[in-house]
Amino acid sequence: MISQMLKPLLKPIKKYEVTPVQTATMPDPLYPPEEIITLTDLLRSAPHVTTKQTCEQTLKVMFSYPEAESIVVCDKLHRPVGLIMCGRFFFRVNGRAGMDGFYMQRIVKLMTQKPLIVDVSSSVSNVQQQAEERAEYFRNDSIIVTEQERVLGIITATDLRQGYRS
Repeated sequence: MISQMLKPLLKPIKKYEVTPVQTATMPDPLYPPEEIITLTDLLRSAPHVTTKQTCEQTLKVMFSYPEAESIVVCDKLHRPVGLIMCGRFFFRVNGRAGMDGFYMQRIVKLMTQKPLIVDVSSSVSNVQQQAEERAEYFRNDSIIVTEQERVLGIITATDLRQGYRS
């Protein structure tokens, strides 16, 4: 009885008849993906040493922060002047010359003299481009991030390439 009442309302569909399909649209994301990530999202803390410290003192700092990839070398006003990549530094002080040859030397002799230093307001894509333009030997070095010329932290090359902090 109900089916007889509904029969005039239902249009019979022929076999293999194409019916129009409504497409559902997904809402646009609030922000495009390239605007989501900023340098502060990728920022890591890094230990600091001063230009007056010796390699022995820097080695102690490195062992105090075993998770750190790099150590920032700063002047007395806390402005970055160099970078120590921990792995490279450790192999150098334990190399053929031995630790005795480096222990009392100031850290400025072993630091990277011209690390990549960027302001926190820089765009991630701009920093990625600058990082890739570095000499091959320095491409995996950390990038020092500053605010008003003072160290905020570092960004690892891996995090910068992947676009997120691991």
